[in-house]
Amino acid sequence: MKVLILYHSQSGNTKSFAEGIQSKLTALGHQTDCIQLQTASPVKHKSVREQQDIEITNLPDPQAYDMLLFGGPVWAFGPSPVIVEAIRKMDSLAGKTCLPFASMGLFCEKMGGTATLRYMSRELATKGAKVLPGAICKRMFHDPAAQIEKNSAKIVHTIT
Repeated sequence: MKVLILYHSQSGNTKSFAEGIQSKLTALGHQTDCIQLQTASPVKHKSVREQQDIEITNLPDPQAYDMLLFGGPVWAFGPSPVIVEAIRKMDSLAGKTCLPFASMGLFCEKMGGTATLRYMSRELATKGAKVLPGAICKRMFHDPAAQIEKNSAKIVHTIT
């Protein structure tokens, strides 16, 4: 299976999570492309509900992949506006299987993590994607490496 892992990361937490997922998928023989989204100008650390112009400079063609994973950090109790903008700018995802994932600094998923996955899932569904349940890595009061290991395995189990 050819898998795209597309993510936004500012502090490196989501990048580590994306790389953990990629490592597990590659070990199982899947072809993976792990792409960190780039923007033409810096993005303000704001809620996704606040309007800002975001120009993504490296958005790949979703049709080249069997499955797409979209990841980003939790910002202001919701998803990063960069990953949401990437989903919105994607061509149709009809017939594609997609899965959201997120990283967050707080210790409880109910402090923005579950809302982030719901928001991303709705955006993916509006593009016609079949959306699988995602996963969240938490940092506060948790071992980040253990969170990545556990949640990467959960995602790989969900999609294989």
